[in-house]
Amino acid sequence: MPLRHDRIFPRYAFYCVLAGLAAIYVFCAMVLVPAKIYILPYLITPDFVRYKGAFFVLVLAIPAAIYLICWKGSDFFAWLRTPSVLTLTAHGLQLGTQTVAFADVTRLRHRHNRNHLLLTTRDGRTLRLRLDLWDDPYALVAEVEEAVGEVLRHDVERRLHAGDTVPFGALALNAEGLVHKGQLIAWSSIDTIRTQSDAEAMDVDEHLVIVANGKTRKIDRSKIDNEPVLMGCLMQRLPSA
Repeated sequence: MPLRHDRIFPRYAFYCVLAGLAAIYVFCAMVLVPAKIYILPYLITPDFVRYKGAFFVLVLAIPAAIYLICWKGSDFFAWLRTPSVLTLTAHGLQLGTQTVAFADVTRLRHRHNRNHLLLTTRDGRTLRLRLDLWDDPYALVAEVEEAVGEVLRHDVERRLHAGDTVPFGALALNAEGLVHKGQLIAWSSIDTIRTQSDAEAMDVDEHLVIVANGKTRKIDRSKIDNEPVLMGCLMQRLPSA
């Protein structure tokens, strides 16, 4: 039975766009003062422009605007051109004219720091799901990750049994253990593996924390490919992980 996920208005992104436009307006107000054009007459005055702290406001206004509009506010512009309904079935999903069959997906990456889900297919197409635009994003990502993970898991296990090292983005996996930055972390040396959330202001970073031989490694989960498959393999080889 198809599941339909209606998109929702991204208020946080809209507010970021407004804040970015406000920063641009302040920048324009400051650069126009020498020409005696005052678009913020009660705030940006000749005395304010001559104040030594005004230089830092001028320098930071445009970078802050670019960050807020192009990075934090990008979901608002995506909302404007995204179809209002995403249809999810047991075999794939459809978003407007785009159709992706789970059997064709070769790579799945959850960009936790932006809450985007990237699906790459055999023909090189990449579909970006901006999860915050959709109703019940947790259920949506769980459904997609489970379906794609089921498709990819058998091929990964076959390659592992054949002695291959299977890449997962920032990590790789083989019969002897995990490979991180070219270094092998043997199964017998791993003490614990856990996930960790680090919140800073509006950003939340998700990490996979590996403790082996007393050394702690933190891997950005947004840089891990096919994470559900990787975690399934870890659970089989490390029951206490």
